[in-house]
Amino acid sequence: MADGFTILIGPRSLALTATGYPAAKGTELVCFPETEVCAAVEQIVARKPRVVVLPEKLAFSPRGTALTHRLSIDAALARTELVVIDASGRLTPMPPGSRTTWLPLDGAGTRRVPRIRIRDGHDVLVDGAPAALVNLSTLGAQVVSQVALKPRQRVRIVLGAQPAAIKAAGTVIWASFEIPKGTQAPQYRAGLEFVEADPEPLLQLCLQHAAERAAP
Repeated sequence: MADGFTILIGPRSLALTATGYPAAKGTELVCFPETEVCAAVEQIVARKPRVVVLPEKLAFSPRGTALTHRLSIDAALARTELVVIDASGRLTPMPPGSRTTWLPLDGAGTRRVPRIRIRDGHDVLVDGAPAALVNLSTLGAQVVSQVALKPRQRVRIVLGAQPAAIKAAGTVIWASFEIPKGTQAPQYRAGLEFVEADPEPLLQLCLQHAAERAAP
């Protein structure tokens, strides 16, 4: 049973609008600034609020899409209503079945979850060899490797820094051989799907990278 409170992730100036949503009326309101999405997620998962309210700008950001995906994959949060406030103050509920399709994830509509593009300089380990991380989601990643990667190959993946590194098993879904311009060595670009991975730390890592890209 959902608790009798509502979580607003956004400015406190939206509090009155948020509590005007029918399911939020009479509930305790807990507010988190947009800079504390990770802390809000911890409370959402732990306390299972009746309603979660996001401003539209946040909902359409990489952090917002990662958050809505996290809610969509957790059966324990099926009764938590997710609501978006647009610029005019209109409240629009996001039904559970639409939370992974709220945004056009790619032109063909083939992506199941939002992918966070990663700034240069972040490496992962693929079967013990370093590879550049291009993008990341809770279901997979795109990497560029100097070591050959082939479709259907099973790999071991280590993301993030020690001692909090995330270890996962994965499969190479697609791979292409590239010869970059200039003096760079040939490389392999590959899409990896996680087979065995805990979605919670992956979400936190996605949120961290999304916040990094959003920073000036």
